[in-house]
Amino acid sequence: MTPYFYKILHKNTGKIYVGSQYGKNSDPKNLWKSYFSSSVYVKKLIEDYGIESFEILTIKERPDAREYEQRYLLKMYYILGRDKFCNIFINKSLSPGILLTEEMIEKANIKRRISNSISSKKLLEEGRHNFQLKHASSYEHVRKKSCERMIGNTYALGRIVTDETKNKIAEGVKGNTNVRNTKWWNNGNERKRSKTSPGESWKEGFKINWWENKFQTF
Repeated sequence: MTPYFYKILHKNTGKIYVGSQYGKNSDPKNLWKSYFSSSVYVKKLIEDYGIESFEILTIKERPDAREYEQRYLLKMYYILGRDKFCNIFINKSLSPGILLTEEMIEKANIKRRISNSISSKKLLEEGRHNFQLKHASSYEHVRKKSCERMIGNTYALGRIVTDETKNKIAEGVKGNTNVRNTKWWNNGNERKRSKTSPGESWKEGFKINWWENKFQTF
């Protein structure tokens, strides 16, 4: 076993790939003979252009080949910046992160839009969409207040937050101390969190009772 770091050039695109082999079968003599990297991007380029389209630039035998590869890529990323790095290197993995190209981001956005559309359609067909379950109030002042309160709010759009979702959210914010020892307060029109009452007109509680304030508002 001889771990090593390597750098190869794809002559057709002028891009560089940096990698390492460090397993029990690692041997620099195998590079581009029986070992052609673990990168799916490199393998795709080999399929499109052939093995001869690559040129070996560097081979360095070192016991810390894997860690050296990570340090090298991170250093180049911080020196060049994201855009230049993506233009020069084939590598898409910067442990512990993945670099997304514009094409990959657009594909993910399209997939997300399709998924949201399907989910919303399903809710409508099953009669579980929010606007189907929560009918508007017949009182004009209540509708006006609700409309103003929801302007710009896209959180959980088109969905009902189930107990399962609430549990997932709770797990995700464990350890967050930003609201520790605070309570919800409201003054009949708006709400906020604080340790003590924000003022004389504020009372403890999250829920705003529109019925108590309808004659004060209009």
